[in-house]
Amino acid sequence: MVRRIALCLVSLLLTTPVWAQDKQSPPTSGGGSGMAMDMSKMGPWTRKPTNEAKTKKEIEAFFKEEEALMKKRDFEGGLARIDFPIFMATDDSKGVPKTETYDRQQYTNMMKPMYEQSPADMKMNHKPTITVLSDSLATVTDDYTLTTGGKTYTGRNSGLLVKRDGQWKWKTMYEAGWGDMPSTGVGGSGTAGDTEKQKKY
Repeated sequence: MVRRIALCLVSLLLTTPVWAQDKQSPPTSGGGSGMAMDMSKMGPWTRKPTNEAKTKKEIEAFFKEEEALMKKRDFEGGLARIDFPIFMATDDSKGVPKTETYDRQQYTNMMKPMYEQSPADMKMNHKPTITVLSDSLATVTDDYTLTTGGKTYTGRNSGLLVKRDGQWKWKTMYEAGWGDMPSTGVGGSGTAGDTEKQKKY
């Protein structure tokens, strides 16, 4: 989608001079030729964060809440923090990408069994990197360490958070390496410390 937006912008910038010179063609109400878009009213420069530090603190608090939900094994609480439908992406051992969009029931069917079977001794440490796009959009990349059964694993996952009705929620989740699992058990170890659902990625 980002590439499409960029392509549209390039096309717009390349054609704007033509529109400006075409004084004989009256503006149209639709988007066709003869109508130059007002770039001052759309685009990322119109939605810059009003308080980036505050937004990052909100998301850090969101992560801590997820860790608390995981410890309590509160799967329903975790579901409430997802903006369904959610888009998830992974790849398999051959490097083939696998993507899917899930509604609430599909996500529950896939993740709840893994959540319920997660090891009782599992511990996770997180090092999230938050990029604030606007007051309602932010991306998160988490470098985490998972310890269970006396072994330690390190991983990285990423996702998009959206602020819906005043609450941050997951909209997309990405984590490599789960593509070889059966469709009923695709998931990850979890960004924001939520291997509750083994995680959302």
